[in-house]
Amino acid sequence: MFNLRSVIFLVISYVVIPRLTFLPKNVHSILIIFGPFLIPRVFDWINVARATSRSVPVRPTPPRVKNALNLLFLSAVVCLVLSLSRFAPDNIFLSTQSHIRTETSVLFARLRHLRPLTDEDDALRTKFGGSARNKLLYLTYGPDTLLNCVWCTTADANDQQNYFLYSLPKIVTPHIFQLGVLGLATSSLVGSEGSRFRTHATIAGILLMVVETWYMGTYDITINKRAKFVQDLDSVYWRIRFLRYITFAVVDIGLAFVLWATSTNRWLAKPVSIAERIETTTRQAEETMNKMRALGLLTNSVNRDPALRGVREEYWRTEGQVMAETVQDEAVTEQINNVISKMDFSALQGRVGEVADGILKGIDGMRTSQVMAASQINDPSETAAS
Repeated sequence: MFNLRSVIFLVISYVVIPRLTFLPKNVHSILIIFGPFLIPRVFDWINVARATSRSVPVRPTPPRVKNALNLLFLSAVVCLVLSLSRFAPDNIFLSTQSHIRTETSVLFARLRHLRPLTDEDDALRTKFGGSARNKLLYLTYGPDTLLNCVWCTTADANDQQNYFLYSLPKIVTPHIFQLGVLGLATSSLVGSEGSRFRTHATIAGILLMVVETWYMGTYDITINKRAKFVQDLDSVYWRIRFLRYITFAVVDIGLAFVLWATSTNRWLAKPVSIAERIETTTRQAEETMNKMRALGLLTNSVNRDPALRGVREEYWRTEGQVMAETVQDEAVTEQINNVISKMDFSALQGRVGEVADGILKGIDGMRTSQVMAASQINDPSETAAS
């Protein structure tokens, strides 16, 4: 028998997913094959998480989590600023709208019309004039690596690997700082709210570093040789730099949202364990017992002292006289009658019944928790005895 949920899953699996042709072929094929099985499980997991969250009351953001959120927000802002082209080296091919096959003299003549040439531009002109392969290396590893790596050009023509090894510390360094930010945001300084996601944050940071390193280490620099137009040039260094900082910002914002949602019990809330509930109930009972004992001692002291006992009796005698005179006043009596006439006694009776039921349910819940805790305590002893 089909219900609304089954119909929605069928439409998503066999109508929506096959039309996502813009996705890579491998991803598209995996979604078509495993989508009908994975989508229901994902929805079930979300429903379970929401049901668990509803059973725990929402609370304000803990102070230590606020410090982690501020750190992640600052890191995200810095990454977004660093992703701007203003903080990246100038790409002379993009600035001059020149092709990879453009003559070096023509390339820098166009650049001279845009801005004054610097010493770095003169060094790049020398590099480009020496070998056309240096233009490919420039687009892949950036100007700093091309100019400053003095040992990269070797006789075995394995210069790409040397350039990659030279640029490897520059690739890894931003990821190390990102891992430091993620580590601080999920450290024990934040508390259990942050440490529960420490493994996930570490895996995400390491995975980003491995993916970028692998991509740059296996990139084929000869792809730009086959570019027919200026728009087809792949400025790998600038593209990866932009994606790196944008990804950092997205990860920081995502982790901040997860920390906020989980710390306030809005998502993936952990219900209070039986042991904690028993401990809280016991502590409240002890506090109530201590207050009752103090009240009993105070009452006993008042009753034993003749002067205090006389003050108490005088207070209640005066209180009774004042209240009797107040109630006998015609204006007060009229107001009391008006209020009583407007009261809905059936609704009041229903609310009193709800309160009584709530109290009885709380007592039954405490009794059930104590029975379960006692059974958990007795089971190991019985097992050992057997």
